[in-house]
Amino acid sequence: MNDFRARAYRTEDAAAVADLLNAVAKAGGGHLELPAAAIENVVRAQVKDLARDTRVITDAQGRLLAAALVRLPPEGGFRVSLTGGVHPDRRGLGMGRELLAWQLDRAAERHGEAAPDAEWLAEVDAGVPDAAAIRLYERLGFARERFFLEMAAPTSSPPVAPPVDGLRIVPYAPDRERELHAVHSAAFRATWGHQERSFESWAAVTVRSQTFLPEVARLALAGDEVVGYVLPYADAPQALYIGEVGTATSWRRRGVAGALLTDVLDAAGRSGYAEAALETDADSSTGASSVYEKAGFVVKHRVVVYRKPL
Repeated sequence: MNDFRARAYRTEDAAAVADLLNAVAKAGGGHLELPAAAIENVVRAQVKDLARDTRVITDAQGRLLAAALVRLPPEGGFRVSLTGGVHPDRRGLGMGRELLAWQLDRAAERHGEAAPDAEWLAEVDAGVPDAAAIRLYERLGFARERFFLEMAAPTSSPPVAPPVDGLRIVPYAPDRERELHAVHSAAFRATWGHQERSFESWAAVTVRSQTFLPEVARLALAGDEVVGYVLPYADAPQALYIGEVGTATSWRRRGVAGALLTDVLDAAGRSGYAEAALETDADSSTGASSVYEKAGFVVKHRVVVYRKPL
């Protein structure tokens, strides 16, 4: 252990942290891949103090072996995401246990500073096959809360969605970003784990993030009103990640999401992407997974979310 060094995350670590988290996810059966820009977005938007809220461990040659980020909730929120991991080749040395314990202590400090009278929850996740990570979570008092599905679809020959009466599918337009935020907030307000975000906080990790793909994003309009949307992001050279799919409550169960997804898959294929991926709540009350299956998506991986009160 004397050959290891601990320090705060630096901006130039983004690519190495992305590679590390991708290796951890792959070892746990994961399908998605994070680009460096996604790490930069998360750190910039959700990590408030690099010196106090991040740790990385390197070896004597400076290679990054483990990382830990404490991602704070938005104002009025309640979930502290403890992101990180240890490279699969270096597991079993105690680094994961030490880093997660540090994250819990740091999250508790942040809770005391920001909202001591509010209930905050520390949240972690792992691929269902990642028995080592799950054992660690349970050993430190986390409880299993929810399952999510990672799904993917080829962009070639997407299923044909029937037209929806009174609906137009149009390209994303930046001048509608505030309207889109309002539609998104209303659509997801009752969903599990949702946290309200101000427009600026939401935009920083969505339509104003480095990885957002406005040329592939689509909006559904009823008259001149936004009633649905799909927001995709650059994932890997030949794949994109669909981060948000939403429909206004008054337009649900009419095929809006299916029509949007079909259009996005077609646009993604024409832009050179071979595959689109997304993640969805396995127990969503909206029946989202069945909508995605009809659009050609299949389950590639299952993720389990654990929580612990701070």
